[in-house]
Amino acid sequence: MLGVVVARAVFMGINPFAIGYLAVLFMEPKGRILAMVMVALGVITSMGTEGMIKYLIAIIVFSIIVSMIEYRSKKITIWSMSGLAAGVTIVLTCFYSTLSDNFLNNVVMGLAEGIIVFVSALVFHKGLEPVFHTRMKGEALSNEEIIGLATIGGVIIYGIPDMNALGFSLPLTCAMFCVLLIGFRYGAGFGAVIGAACGIIMALRTGELNQLGLMCMLGIISGSFREMGRIVDFLAYSGGFLILGELYKNSRFNLEGFGVLISCAVLFFLLPKNLVYGKSMKDTEREEDVYIHQNLQNIARGKLRDFSESFHNLSSTFHTFSEQKEELDKLDKRVLFDQLSEKLCKDCENCSYCWEGHFYETYEGAYRIMEQVNENGTISLNEIPGEFASRCICLNNFLEEAKRSIELARINMSWSNKLAQSRAAIAEQLGEVANIIDDFSMDLYKPSDDEEKSKKIATELRRNHIHVKKVAIFEKRDGKIEIYLTAKTDKGRCVTSKEAAGIIGKAYGKQMRPFDGCKKVIAKEMETFTFVEDTDYTVYTGFARMNKEKNPVSGDNYSFLNPDTGTFIMSLADGMGAGQGAYEESESVIELLEQFMEAGFRKESAIKLINSIMVLRDKEEGFSTIDLSILNLYTGYCDFIKMGAAATFLKKANEVEVIYSTSLPAGIVPKADYEIVTRKLYSGEFLVMATDGVVDCIPGEKKEEFIAEFLNDLKTNNPKEIANSILNMALEQNGWEPMDDMTVLVAGFWSKA
Repeated sequence: MLGVVVARAVFMGINPFAIGYLAVLFMEPKGRILAMVMVALGVITSMGTEGMIKYLIAIIVFSIIVSMIEYRSKKITIWSMSGLAAGVTIVLTCFYSTLSDNFLNNVVMGLAEGIIVFVSALVFHKGLEPVFHTRMKGEALSNEEIIGLATIGGVIIYGIPDMNALGFSLPLTCAMFCVLLIGFRYGAGFGAVIGAACGIIMALRTGELNQLGLMCMLGIISGSFREMGRIVDFLAYSGGFLILGELYKNSRFNLEGFGVLISCAVLFFLLPKNLVYGKSMKDTEREEDVYIHQNLQNIARGKLRDFSESFHNLSSTFHTFSEQKEELDKLDKRVLFDQLSEKLCKDCENCSYCWEGHFYETYEGAYRIMEQVNENGTISLNEIPGEFASRCICLNNFLEEAKRSIELARINMSWSNKLAQSRAAIAEQLGEVANIIDDFSMDLYKPSDDEEKSKKIATELRRNHIHVKKVAIFEKRDGKIEIYLTAKTDKGRCVTSKEAAGIIGKAYGKQMRPFDGCKKVIAKEMETFTFVEDTDYTVYTGFARMNKEKNPVSGDNYSFLNPDTGTFIMSLADGMGAGQGAYEESESVIELLEQFMEAGFRKESAIKLINSIMVLRDKEEGFSTIDLSILNLYTGYCDFIKMGAAATFLKKANEVEVIYSTSLPAGIVPKADYEIVTRKLYSGEFLVMATDGVVDCIPGEKKEEFIAEFLNDLKTNNPKEIANSILNMALEQNGWEPMDDMTVLVAGFWSKA
C-alpha cells in the first residue's frame, strides 16, 4: 500500500523511487500484481501524460523480464534486481531522448536516474528486511535497517500531498517528528543523518535549500538532550525549532511552526515508552552494547561505509549538473546567430540577394557583429564591415536585436548559474553527510582482547572492597583507552569514582579519571561507570571585551568548549558591523560550531556545513568571521582554523609568534575558504585570540607586530590579566574609544606533570 505514496515522489521531472521500490517488492513472489497496480496508481496520480506512459511501460517491461528470467529457474538477487530496474529505466529514457531536441542532456539525466534507481532499491531492501523476514523476539534493528527505514520514510514524506489546515502541515509534521524521535532514540549521530535525509526531502518539496541544514541541526539537538528525558529534550527541540525558524525568516518553520510543534508534542508524548526509548535503554546502551554486541561493531562499521559511499554517489550525481558558465560558448553564440538571422532576414526583400548571392560576406559580417556585441555590449557603425552595411537594409534593427539577444542570453546564463550553484551547495552538503557517516563508523570503539589487564583491574578493585561484575576495555580511534566498569561496594561502603580511577590507573599502567558524566560515588547498587585516559595537559582561560560605543550588545561571540576528554576548543566569531544584527549573526555561528563539535563532527565538516548554510541565507543578513583554536590535551598540538579572522598570537618563553589569515569570512563564497595552521604547544605558553576591533585600535601599519611586542614584554601568567592588559592597551592607543566591538580570549597551557 505504501507503494502508492512512494511512487508519488517525483522530483526534477523523474520518478526513480517508484521503480526502485517496485524492484524490492518483486523480491517476494507473492503480491507482485498488487504491487504493480499500487505503484502504477501512484505514478498515474503524480505525473503528466508523457512521464506516466514512460513509467508504466517501464513497470510492464520490468515485470516481463523478471518473469522470463525466473521461468528459466534462475534466482534473482537484490543486486541483479536493482541492476535490472536501473537498466530498464536507462534504456527507456535514452529511447525517449531520441524524440527530443536535447538528446545529450536527456541521456546524462537518464544515467543519473538509473544510478538513483539502483541505489534506492538497495537502501529500500535493507529497510524492508524486518518486514520480509521473521525476526527473533526482542532482536534490535541493525544500523543499515534503521537508515533504510528512515529513507523510505523520507520518500513517503516527500510523496504525501501538501495538506494545510489551521497551521498544520502533514509532510512537515511527519519530517519533524521523525527527526525528533530518531534523534531522541538513537542519539546525535543518527539524528544528524536522519535530519539531513529529511532536510533533503523537504528541500526538494519546498525549494528551500536551507531545510537541509535546519533539519540536520534539529537532529543534533534532539540527540544531545536525550539523556535528560522526554520533556527537557522536547523543550530544547522546540527552542531550536523556533530559533532556527526566526533565523531563517522565509522558511516554512515560521509559517507552520505552531501547528507542527503541537502535532509533534502530541505524538511524542503519547507514544509508549518502549517505542520511544527502545528495550531497556539504559541497560542496553551501557551493558548490552558494551559487552554482548562487541563483535557487531566491525559489521556496523562496514555497512556504514557502504551507506557513506551511496551518499558520495548522490553527491557526485548532483555535481554533474552544477557546472557554471562564465561566458557564452560557441554553441550558445551559434544558436543566437541562427535565431537572429532567421528572425530578421527571413521576411526581408533582400534575403535572397544577401544569403544566396553574397552568402560568405553576409555570414562573416553578421557573425562579426554578434562577436563584437558579445565582447563590448555594443557596436558602432564604423566597426561594421562595409560590404555588410551597404547591403543590409535593416541594419539598425539588426544591431538592436543583436544587443537584445545577447543581453537576454546573459540573463539566462546568470539564472542557470544560480541554479547550478544551488545544486553545488546540495552536492557539498551530501558529501559532508557522507563524511559524517564515515567519521561515525570510525568512532565505533575497538574492544580490547587483553584479558590479563581486565582481570588485574578486577582483582585490584576487589582488594579495595569494590565488587566487580564486568570490565570492558575499549580503544578509541586516537588510540586512547576507555574502561567500562559494572560494580558495587561491599558491606555498605562508599568509594568515590575518583579513588576507583586511581586504582584502575595503577592496575592498567596509565593515568585514568572518571568520565565527566559518570556518577561520583560507587555505592551498594550495581551500576555502570566509565573511566577515560587522563590528559597530559590542562588549560586555564580568561577573556575581556568592550562594546562599540552606544551599542547595548556586542557583535562578537565566543565559546570555550570541551567536546570530549582530550580536546579543548576556543572559538571566536565577529559578525559584520555592530549591534543586534551582528550579535545574532555571530551567535548563530558559535551555536552551530558548538553543536557540530559536540556531536563529533570533523572540524572541516563543521566549517563547510556552516558556510553552506550561510551561503543559502539572505545576503542582507551579513557574514561572520570564524576563528577556531582546537587543542589536543594529550599531544599538545593545536590546529588554528581561520575564516576571515584577525591574527592569533602564540606567546612563548622568549618570543611571540603571529598567525595571520588571508581567507574570506563565512557565507561569502559557496566553497568554504579557510586556512588551517598546526603548531606544537609547550607548558607555560599562551594562546591569544582577538577580533579586528582590538587590532584596528593600534595606529600605523604594523599593528600585529606592535601587539606581539607588547605581549613579549608582559610579565604575568594569569590569562585573565593578560586579556585585560591587551584590551586596555588597545583602548589607550585609540584615546580610550573603541573603534568596533572588542573581544580578547586567552588560554594558558600547562603540563600536569
